[in-house]
Amino acid sequence: MSAGGDHALVFGQRILSLLETASFTASYKYAVLLALIDAVLEATDEHGDPPTEVHGRDIGRRVLELYWPQARNFTAQGPLTQSQFSRDAARREIVQKLGDFRREHRIPEYATVEQVRRRHGDAFAELERGVVATVVRYPITLLQKVGAGGRAVEQCFIYEYGWSQSISTAAVHRTSFDDRMPLVDDAGRHLATLAGLLRPVIQREWLQFVARHNDADVEELRLQQYLFGGERIGLAALVDPLHALQEGRCFYCDGVAAGGWEVDHFLPWARLQDDKLDNLVLAHRRCNNDKRAALAGIDHLARWSRRFDGSSPLSVGLDVIAADSEWPRRPAATLGAARALYLHQPEGTPLWVGRPGRVVPLDRTRLLSVLRSDVGLAAEGRGPYEA
Repeated sequence: MSAGGDHALVFGQRILSLLETASFTASYKYAVLLALIDAVLEATDEHGDPPTEVHGRDIGRRVLELYWPQARNFTAQGPLTQSQFSRDAARREIVQKLGDFRREHRIPEYATVEQVRRRHGDAFAELERGVVATVVRYPITLLQKVGAGGRAVEQCFIYEYGWSQSISTAAVHRTSFDDRMPLVDDAGRHLATLAGLLRPVIQREWLQFVARHNDADVEELRLQQYLFGGERIGLAALVDPLHALQEGRCFYCDGVAAGGWEVDHFLPWARLQDDKLDNLVLAHRRCNNDKRAALAGIDHLARWSRRFDGSSPLSVGLDVIAADSEWPRRPAATLGAARALYLHQPEGTPLWVGRPGRVVPLDRTRLLSVLRSDVGLAAEGRGPYEA
């Protein structure tokens, strides 16, 4: 194993040790870890290099987005408890506050954060400010502490920060507040490299925490779907507009009819929880089920990359869909995540190219040409349903 591989292994072991020995009074630390991974993936450049720092307020907003679907009612009594905190109004946990907001404003079950932000501007902004401040003040400052109480020891091996828990909500949102979180040594690269391994472990720990802190027995599969997006009925609203954009053809096989359509996450949901429009394609159910959580082949990647050329028909069409459906687009973030997920795969990694389960080994030279900085202009990216 290379020295870089040794370092990544040590880093991964330290994350696992953190999950095993840190004090968890709420699920916030799991959310921060996943938010960190996503922030690093989405800011990866065309060479596969991760960012050198992330920002506290950005992590806070990402944590809100992770909790938002979990604030749906699980039972008639509301969402599941995710902390040991008091249930009095002043100390309600994040997920309870989000649930209160959903009920007060009668938010549809599968409304996205972007839709709610547009429709409930000032009210949602105030809610977001509170959640972001909570994340900046507490889990970010506590995540890297090992042990409990007065014996807890902080070991900053992932990131550093320059504030204390005593900082006020108002101070967090002042323009003068420095919310930079420099990543320690190669922590960014390790998070990108190990993302596919760390995510399911963190989610599993999060799931077990929630199960322990709710009185009634919870069936595991249902809880997994509720917490981490197995139920994505809201995507059904995009079938018709994506069908029109792709001229009635499956993104993967280019066929026109095969017994049903499904909206698929091009970058697999199991590797990156990205529901932004740039990551969504329309596929035959058979193709989608066959691909599952695999990374798609480079031919598919090249065609998908045309979405990131702002002047292409695909990009313009996605802008129209985003405006009509109030569905978010963040092309730079989705493209950064694609670079992180593909460029950190070892040479020869099997990539899915089509049914039935056909794969080819990753070709790094060609991959780099597809994911270069002017990726949207790659000639081989032209797809079968583009002019």
